[in-house]
Amino acid sequence: MREILESKKILVALLLCFVLVAVTDVIIPGKTYMPDENAYLRQTKSVAETGILALGEHRAANMPIPMIIYAPFYRLLGNESVFIKFVRVIQALAHIVTAIGAASIAFSIFKNRATAIITLFGTAIYPSLLAYQCLLLTETLFTCFLVLGFAFLYAWRPERPGAFVLSGLCFMLSLYTRPVITMLMPLLFLARGFVIFDHTGRRLRYCLYSCIIFLVCAAPWWIRNWNIFGEFVPFTTYASRNLYLGNNRGNFTGGVEWSTDAPPEEVAELLSAGSETEISRAFTAKSISYIRENKVVFLANAWKKFKRFWNFTLNTDSAKLPKYFQYYNIASILSWGTAFFLALATLWRKRKEWFVLLPLFLLVGYYVFVHVVTIASLRYRLPIEPFFVILGADSLRVIFERSGVGKSSVEQDNAR
Repeated sequence: MREILESKKILVALLLCFVLVAVTDVIIPGKTYMPDENAYLRQTKSVAETGILALGEHRAANMPIPMIIYAPFYRLLGNESVFIKFVRVIQALAHIVTAIGAASIAFSIFKNRATAIITLFGTAIYPSLLAYQCLLLTETLFTCFLVLGFAFLYAWRPERPGAFVLSGLCFMLSLYTRPVITMLMPLLFLARGFVIFDHTGRRLRYCLYSCIIFLVCAAPWWIRNWNIFGEFVPFTTYASRNLYLGNNRGNFTGGVEWSTDAPPEEVAELLSAGSETEISRAFTAKSISYIRENKVVFLANAWKKFKRFWNFTLNTDSAKLPKYFQYYNIASILSWGTAFFLALATLWRKRKEWFVLLPLFLLVGYYVFVHVVTIASLRYRLPIEPFFVILGADSLRVIFERSGVGKSSVEQDNAR
């Protein structure tokens, strides 16, 4: 990556991207647009004003990193509108860092400067990533930490153990942002170990080291939750609600809306089950009971969620949305649709080198499984989309080369 970032033209272009995104973020009115934004804002206020992470009376509704990062700035800035715009600017910077991390992964995998540059700017101008970085949600930070984790994972060599540690720390930061890749980290290091180590013993040793990093980094959250609840709460108490929303007697479409995809009387009963952890257990128990009693419906809904997850346009009926959402659908088809099919082309061309791409296969497979079992939406797919940009960039490079576009730059790369 040093070769790419040493180019003044590329640095200027990246700086220009950041400035344009940041200015746009500031121009947009400093208010929230989604219910989840309000929840994160309330928790940030709680940390800033009381030092306590809480959503109402609930103390483990979400993971703490976003609120810990932003709370000091909320206290400093005071004005809520100014604070929201400030967070957007920080997330614009995180978005650019994500693009740099994605380019680093592309260079590590394909060993080609042109592919890395296409990835860099493909990620920087990717519409969905740009849209979510201006919202007060966890997607941007989570995606940034996840991509950086993979960047260091692919930079890891026997002679570079520091990259292993940095990768583990970035993965843990992603976990403290959103508890999605909980059990995946050791498998990622094991998969990467098959490429860089010849001996099974060394592969398993580093897999064990990654488990130690996981345990050491997760321990403070576990201890904190034990002190609050008097019981083991590994991550959040709201994860069970996603499991329930995707698996209840009112969800026949694989949808994600509480107002239409869950029976309100049953939800009210579960919410009155008792303490925060008792409510969480009640949602989990009801979900598992429903799955056991309705296996065929569960599988049918899983297939619907699978299709929702991979959809090229919004899952909501376009007739129910403002007309300007059609522009989102067009942007999604042009960006996600292009990245998806170019990525498939790359996978076909590199099918004999599947072991190099194994960590990416594990990530996508794990991510799809989690959201097919719980709930699936385009928003939850967002963090894996940069990896499709990475894969698609190499096929786009091949197309450019065969058409003669950028031929001189390719020759320069070969001469390096």
